[in-house]
Amino acid sequence: MKWLLLAATTICLPSCFLFQQDGHDEALRAILEKRQEQATEAIDQQDYQKAVALFDEILASEPNNVPALIGLGGAQTALGHWDEAEPAYAKAATLEPQSFDAQFGHGFALEMLDRFIEALAAYHRALVIDPMSGTAALGVGTSYLQLDEPEHALPFAQRAVELAPEDARSWTCLGAALEKTGADEQALEAYLAASERMSASPEIKQNLLHAYARVGKHLQVVGTARSILAESDDAGAAERMGWAYFRLGRYDESADAYRLAVRIDPQMWRAWNGIGVTALNRWLISDQVDDIARREAVQAFLMSMRINPDQQKVAALLERYQLNG
Repeated sequence: MKWLLLAATTICLPSCFLFQQDGHDEALRAILEKRQEQATEAIDQQDYQKAVALFDEILASEPNNVPALIGLGGAQTALGHWDEAEPAYAKAATLEPQSFDAQFGHGFALEMLDRFIEALAAYHRALVIDPMSGTAALGVGTSYLQLDEPEHALPFAQRAVELAPEDARSWTCLGAALEKTGADEQALEAYLAASERMSASPEIKQNLLHAYARVGKHLQVVGTARSILAESDDAGAAERMGWAYFRLGRYDESADAYRLAVRIDPQMWRAWNGIGVTALNRWLISDQVDDIARREAVQAFLMSMRINPDQQKVAALLERYQLNG
């Protein structure tokens, strides 16, 4: 009888253990699901540090939890912690290769880390998963631009605009691809479309400034440069304004703009050349009797040559007008 009792107890023990284990697993699952809800809520409230802590807690118990890995990648991305976001997305993409969020998030993190070839591959995988994703097409386009392959970027930028016509980023990418492939008028149209769909950011103003310059819209160059300079000291904008004023025949305003450029950045040799050219112009108009203009031209050209000695055109100009002495 005693043996029978022991046997019955022995038989009962495994089933009791399984019951306890099942209860533990269910409790853990409930806790992890709660943490997932809390992490999602933290992201919605833009409390990304809290979200990271909650996702880390989930992953400590379930290292292969794909939603938590994607969530962690997203929270780290929002914090700008690309080094932390990338491995989380990479693991999620490995565990679940057909996850668009994992592949796209991985591509974005790689792009932010300047790992453009890898980013391109990840974006391509995302686009295969969802061919109708404008953001994935945009990611491919921007990666090709970063790799200085605008001819490859162009069809993806065009596709991004088709899929997301109200996304200013797609129009900006298209403008950059068109500009780099020599389609200046179309590039300007794309940049203008971008500016209509977003606030006038410094980046879009710079794009417009250079696009206007490339198509010879000098008044628009002046206006855009003035807008940029109203917000910050920008030597490049001042130099472009000087260039545009010169093309408009407004030489005094051109000289003032070039002088502003070198005050902002004394190493801007193109602006020194601009000062030299405007001064040389004054000297020639005076029938070469305005010695002040001549001296200013000589000093400006020599300053430019000291900064950038490899300027054969400037050297030839100095020789032609005997400005070396």
